[in-house]
Amino acid sequence: MELLDVGVALAGLVLVLFGAALSVYATALLGVLIGAAGGYVLAPQLLGIVGTGGVVGLAAAVVAGGVLGAVLASVALSVATAVPSFVVGAYLGLYAVTPLFTAGGLVRYPVAVLVGVGGAVLGLTLTRVALTFVTAFVGAALASGSVTLADFTAARDGLTPDPILFDPLATAPIVGVDVPLFGLLFALGVLSQTGLFELGWVTRLAAVVPGIGRALGDD
Repeated sequence: MELLDVGVALAGLVLVLFGAALSVYATALLGVLIGAAGGYVLAPQLLGIVGTGGVVGLAAAVVAGGVLGAVLASVALSVATAVPSFVVGAYLGLYAVTPLFTAGGLVRYPVAVLVGVGGAVLGLTLTRVALTFVTAFVGAALASGSVTLADFTAARDGLTPDPILFDPLATAPIVGVDVPLFGLLFALGVLSQTGLFELGWVTRLAAVVPGIGRALGDD
């Protein structure tokens, strides 16, 4: 598990620093991570329906989810971006928006879906902006350790999203100093990716790497 945790954190760091600048490749990575996580969490229920299980069945569900997520990157970039935009929007709705208007309970889930739909609409219409924020958000969550494989395991065992919800303002001890690691990485990601576009690096890279130019609005 430790090697997997390191791999997930490194994938998160790539999303933080480069995200939207990698265009369809970042969308594919997001698709793999979200699809594999979904397969991992839902595996017990899905495998129970088809009458199989065990480690092999779990691995098959994770791989299938990751492949399905990656395939989404083969469609129009704006459509593929809408999927993780919905996921991030739903998270914000569940964690940040719901407490402002409700006392919790089952009503929080319709609210999460509505905010998720709003995020998906932004992903469809403002692809580059949405991809920048989504990759910075997901990447920061993974790279900072705010969400780990152990959290996904707890979500799978309890069939609840609560273990993967986290406080964006939470601090972590770094060299004896408590710092809001997620917040810092998220801000770094947005600034880094915006800088790559503004300085023209993405345009230069798009001239030699197929697909990257699609993040500039050529969906």
